[in-house]
Formats: sequence, structure tokens, C-alpha cells
Amino acid sequence: MTLAELPTAVGRRVTDPRPLAKDVSAEFDQMSGRTVVSALDMTTRELFDLFSVAARLQSGVTATDALHGTIVLTAFFEPSTRTRLSFESAAHRLGASVISIPDAEHTSVDKGESLADTGIMFDAYADIVVLRHFADSVIEDIRAHGMTTPLINGGNGRREHPTQAIADWYALVKWRPQLAERCTGGDRLSLGILGAPRRMRSLRSFLLMGARHFCTSVRDITIISDDPQPLDDEVAALLDQQRIEYRCTTEFAANAPEFDVIYQNSLGLEGHKYRELEPKYRVDSSTALKPGAVVMHPLARHDELGTDLDDTPHNLYFDQAAGAVFVRQALLLAISGRRDALGNEI
Repeated sequence: MTLAELPTAVGRRVTDPRPLAKDVSAEFDQMSGRTVVSALDMTTRELFDLFSVAARLQSGVTATDALHGTIVLTAFFEPSTRTRLSFESAAHRLGASVISIPDAEHTSVDKGESLADTGIMFDAYADIVVLRHFADSVIEDIRAHGMTTPLINGGNGRREHPTQAIADWYALVKWRPQLAERCTGGDRLSLGILGAPRRMRSLRSFLLMGARHFCTSVRDITIISDDPQPLDDEVAALLDQQRIEYRCTTEFAANAPEFDVIYQNSLGLEGHKYRELEPKYRVDSSTALKPGAVVMHPLARHDELGTDLDDTPHNLYFDQAAGAVFVRQALLLAISGRRDALGNEI
């Protein structure tokens, strides 16, 4: 199979996944029945097993009927396009059936149903639940009421988006496979984070996962934000614990040439500040990017990310989106205990 023939869901750029399509360890089986709330809810070995399975799937290995008879419920109490559809696509590709709550207005929660009763209904109707909610604590709350079905966090308030982080780091490790090893010297990355992780769950999970599993691969992190306190205590403490150098600044243009990776988040999350901040933190072809640097974005984008980067080597955001389907397939297989469904052909 050539690079051009590799399965992809989005866009023009596909980074070859085949170098990551390695043997899967027995730890993959330990994820059977797992609830995934945080980017910290897996070991490094489990994370790289997910990468290996995703790479096998993206390289053309099929597991079409692996989840036949399994019901996946996507319960989204907050708007979503990519996350909900990519989970549903992942489930369908594995032969699962999907039932969906596309928004809160179509549920009894909108009529005042309790979280306890909602969890009981989830247990009765589905084998795996993917939940997105506007409240930070909803997943812990619903689990505290006795829900037992494996649950995947599809985004909870401002707190976390762990499967986005898995897709992000999968894209980065495909782009630079040496990140899977202990990096030294020039192989270590300088990361530029545009936004306030304290208030942006994708950035927050990206940093938590990076600090926990890639501390030897990151040279330094620069947080670029007008927020006077862009990092919360948990993220800052983990970065300190892992001895990752970081700093916060409001200046992007002067620092942009230093970064190997720029992670841009939607400035639409800044509300009324959006129009004021957009020119200052916009990334486009006029930005003085380091040769070989890549730009990441969880999408959807506004004007903060120029379309004139789409056809350049700096674009890694389409690869993030394309890989997300395979990452979520891998996670569904892991939670379902179906390592046996994977073939060996690459």
C-alpha cells in the first residue's frame, strides 16, 4: 500500500502511520471495561498500544465486525461535529450499532431528569457511552450515582478532552516517530500553545498527556495568552514535577520562529474578546514559522488559523482530524477487550 492509498478521513496531508504499527502488548487487554475521564487515565504503554492499533487500522488493517452486537451511545449535551461524528464513524467501522443524543434539548435532562436516573438509563441501553457535557464535574457525578457502563469523556466543561489529546499526540508521533523514544538534544520539541489551557479543555488535556508521557521529548513550552493566569494548579504542578520548562507570555509574533509545534485553539472560545485577539494571535502564511514546524488545531477554526496554510507542510491539523477516527476505533476496541480482532497484515 502506498502513502497515497492510506485510509484518511480529512484533507490533503496524511503522515505515514506504518512506522507505529507495531505489536500490541498485553497491557492493551487491561483497558477492557475501562472508563476514560482524563488524559491521565492510561499508562504510557497503554497509550502507545492505542497508537499501534490506530496505525494498523489507518494502514488498512480491518476489524469490520469486531464490535458486532455492541451498542455505543453518543450522549452529547453540548454541541459537537467532529467528536460525535468521528466516534460514530469509528463505531460503525467496527460493526457496532450507534444510538445518539445530539443535544440536550432532545432529552429528559432538559425537563429536569436527575443525573442518577440518566445514568441508570445509560446502563440499560448501551454497552459503551461517549459523553459530552458543559459541566466540569458531570462525569464524576454520574459515576458516583452508580453508573457501571464504560464511559468515555467526549469533553467535560473546561476541564478535559482526553480523546482529542490521544489524537493530537498520535499525529505528533507519526510526524516525528523518535518521540516514541527517549529524546535528546535537537530531537526535543519546543511547543507554543496559543490560548489559555485553564479554560480550554483540548489544550489542557494535550499538556497533561504531554507532561505525563512525553516529558523527555519536550524541551520547553511557551503559553501565549492574554489571560494573566493561563495555567491551572494541576497542570502547572505536573509540568514542575516532570521538570518541563515553561513560561507564559502575551507575545506571539516575536516567539513564533522558536517553536517546532504551534498548537492553536479556537479564539471563538474567548467570547467577546475574539475580534480583539484574532489579529494578534492569528497563524497564517505570513507568520514567521520555523522551517519544518507544524501547526496543530483541534478544529473548528475561525479566522485565527488561515486557510493559506492548508496546502503547506506546516499543516498538521488535517492529520489530527483524519487520525482521530482511527484513535477512537482503537479505544473502542480496547474498552471492548477485542485485541483478538486485529489482523497482522500491514
